[in-house]
Amino acid sequence: MMKKLYLILTVFMFSQFGNAQANNSYDQLWQQVDKHELENRTKSALQVVETIFSKAKEENNYTQTIKALLHKSAYVMTLEEDAELNIVNEFKSEIELADAPTKQILHSHLANLYWQYFQYNRYKFYNRTTTESKVDPIDFRTWDLNTLFKEIDEHFSASLMSAEKTQSLPIS
Repeated sequence: MMKKLYLILTVFMFSQFGNAQANNSYDQLWQQVDKHELENRTKSALQVVETIFSKAKEENNYTQTIKALLHKSAYVMTLEEDAELNIVNEFKSEIELADAPTKQILHSHLANLYWQYFQYNRYKFYNRTTTESKVDPIDFRTWDLNTLFKEIDEHFSASLMSAEKTQSLPIS
């Protein structure tokens, strides 16, 4: 009995050690990101975040994937023209590939991106005429107010799908 208990404890400890190492590698990478941010080296921070993003996707680590995608979005906003469009398109493509709960979280963030865009560009939307359909289905910057609000509503609603499954997931 004692040998079995010892064997079980040993296996458990080694399995936890592997998880700690995986978290440690992410922690080390995020420390590099923080260092680059403090030094105002946005491109360098973006490169590390892209490494984290690729690694997290490969390991199906949805918390790190989402965190990396959000950081990546912030850096891209600083570095690129037409950043809003590129970020929204990346969120859309990630939503297509993602499983629950990542999909719901990304839907929520995408709806929030649309909402923030509206908040900062409200004056543009108030002068636009309503159209029957999306003028350009890819470029949300050309949409009228009703179309944008429908899209925001669709994504917030999609973020609430599979609530039971999402609620059963551990938070940490």
